[in-house]
Amino acid sequence: MEKKIQIITEEHHRRPKSIGGTTKPGNISYLKEEMHRAWHVLVGNMNAFQIADFFDHSSYKPDNYKIVCQFINGTQVKRSGRNNSKKYLKVSKAWKILFNGLDFKEIIEYVNNILIDPSYHLYIIEI
Repeated sequence: MEKKIQIITEEHHRRPKSIGGTTKPGNISYLKEEMHRAWHVLVGNMNAFQIADFFDHSSYKPDNYKIVCQFINGTQVKRSGRNNSKKYLKVSKAWKILFNGLDFKEIIEYVNNILIDPSYHLYIIEI
């Protein structure tokens, strides 16, 4: 008999409830606990514009990229978030947990599809 592996996931609010997010299915993703914690180490409860700024100023971003955020549909966010870690080692570990092996374009695609507020989209502009 083959053993089944159970992967435990947590609800991730793509727009955090603390800045106006809801529990509607379109605002929920399911992440492994370790990945969920890592995301919040990186960005806390930031809004999509703050997350774009975080990635735009990241040491992992190629120099010839600029990251911008654009509202695409739904309800615009009116609040700012915070609470991300400022400790280099914690941020470095969280980055590896979430994005190990992905190139920067794949990271932004993953963030758009799974992690950030579905009313917004991050774009890479090559400069």
